[in-house]
Amino acid sequence: MIGPTSLGYATMVLLGSAAAIAIRWAEGARLGYTKEPGYRFVGVSCLMGAVLGAKLGMIFYLPPDEFGRLFSGVADLRVDGKTVLGALTGGYLGGELGKKIFGVDFSTGDALAVALPVGQALGRLGCFLADCCYGTHSALPWATESWGAARHPVQLYEAALCLLLAGGLFAIRKRPRPAGHLFRYYLIAYVSIRFVLEFFRGEPQHMVGPLSWAQVYCLIVAAGFLASILVPAWRGRRTRSP
Repeated sequence: MIGPTSLGYATMVLLGSAAAIAIRWAEGARLGYTKEPGYRFVGVSCLMGAVLGAKLGMIFYLPPDEFGRLFSGVADLRVDGKTVLGALTGGYLGGELGKKIFGVDFSTGDALAVALPVGQALGRLGCFLADCCYGTHSALPWATESWGAARHPVQLYEAALCLLLAGGLFAIRKRPRPAGHLFRYYLIAYVSIRFVLEFFRGEPQHMVGPLSWAQVYCLIVAAGFLASILVPAWRGRRTRSP
């Protein structure tokens, strides 16, 4: 059944998606990507991967025996059962696969660096309206009523931080750097934001000691992409050294 919270969530997600698509296309045109014949198809493969990954990524939060329900609620437009971390992973893998299929031999991620955090910020406003992805208990003055208790409005924290991230990346996007690095900056910054905010998430999570599975995954992603920036730079310095 579609209710006000579902409509509010769906509206913000649609607005976020539209904003992200528009920014990606504008940035792609600025960078010259849109002149390449296979570029538009890479976007489609990214989207397909993101949709699937958003569902499968719920492994961080749900036991395996509950996975079936995530794929059974299409008709009633249920608002739960998706995660941004999974969407990013699926979208990244889908994009890489699409590049191979459609013969795109250049990095396309920089067009997404500003687009994604803008879309995520609007999506998190939808989460706030739908009362999903809620926070832990809080006695702070700005705590909001959620699930029968005063809680951190963690959705709003993430929305604000994503907008700040988008603004920072927008400000530096024209500076010279290797292709794909702006997108790597976004990924490292976003998973760092998520690592911290996971401490304030109220949903049950799988844990590894003091950290959740999602936080461990964030650390792995941040380390991997940071290495992808630093290692080639270090090798380049060694090559240039007398």
